[in-house]
Amino acid sequence: MRLAVFDVDGTLVDSRASIHRAAVEGAKAINIDPPTYDEVRSIVGLSLFEALQAMRPELDPETVAAYTREFQNAFLTFHADPDFTEALYAGAHETLVRLKNDNWLIGMATGNSRRGVTRIVDRHGWKDIFDVTFCADDGPSKPHPHMLQCNLSALGVGTHQAVMIGDATHDIRMARTAQVHAIGVSWGFHTVEELQDAGAHEIVHDFKALERSLEAFVPVLA
Repeated sequence: MRLAVFDVDGTLVDSRASIHRAAVEGAKAINIDPPTYDEVRSIVGLSLFEALQAMRPELDPETVAAYTREFQNAFLTFHADPDFTEALYAGAHETLVRLKNDNWLIGMATGNSRRGVTRIVDRHGWKDIFDVTFCADDGPSKPHPHMLQCNLSALGVGTHQAVMIGDATHDIRMARTAQVHAIGVSWGFHTVEELQDAGAHEIVHDFKALERSLEAFVPVLA
């Protein structure tokens, strides 16, 4: 039994432009300085309120709550546009299908809301791919290990049988805290150096390399 748990934004879905745009539109709506892309990328992966609070620590909780609502409103507006697209990274869908065909269990740990998870799963036809999905609405934000532990518990999998795959340091720290093998991907929001510093066991640069890494993964009790 082997379980691959995936982050979504920056790992499977290339949402870099839309997340930055939503953060900018939300900031304008409440009359605060719009963030740079570098500011935004550092907090992607956290639950939204915690992410915006971390990015703008000078704001009081009420203002952060307003920023969160405006960010969400902007994102919903984007998705209501029939011409709006958020592409999958090349090879993402094919890798998920191959893992499923190779009898891997597949889970999700994302800072998205449950509404966002449902939208993503429906849009990409992943209902039969993911065995379980856990998100920001289910408990503490990354890097707390809660979401990853929920994946393990729901599927009856030991920590030595699981791999966490993500593009952000929050994913890596969550995995290390949960004592799960941590694979960083280099194509998302955080840099290779940041992933290394967070403690990634390995870093891959495309989905073919990820597949090779997972093929070589052998669950071994410590």
